[in-house]
Amino acid sequence: MLLETTTRPTILLAEDDPNVRDTLTDLLALTGALVQAVPGGHEARQVLETRLIDLIVTDMIMPDGDGKWLMNFVRSTPRFSHLRIIMLSAHVDAREIAAGLSAGADAYLTKPFDVEKLLATVSHWLQQPPRSAAGGGALGGS
Repeated sequence: MLLETTTRPTILLAEDDPNVRDTLTDLLALTGALVQAVPGGHEARQVLETRLIDLIVTDMIMPDGDGKWLMNFVRSTPRFSHLRIIMLSAHVDAREIAAGLSAGADAYLTKPFDVEKLLATVSHWLQQPPRSAAGGGALGGS
């Protein structure tokens, strides 16, 4: 299968709420990246199979393949495991945040998110080299 490529970075956004998805798509485009938005983890997996992705931004809770499912798929698939993942969630409990980071998120932002922090976090991870096998995350809560 031929993968679609571009010179601009591409962000894969998985968010089930259409209003939040539209808002995030517009905000993420401010980074200069192309944004491929889908409503769930299973659709995100399909995009990964057909497009070169530079960064994943995913909601934690979605009915069709949640953020944990998507992150586990990415981290366990060698050809995708290098991708950076930013997790978005309404869960603000420190244990949930720690669990997300230890499971493979590179950053964890809580909802409602601060727009400047979101854009700074996305820009930061777009500029980082691909993730190594050892990984490692960073707290990015708002």
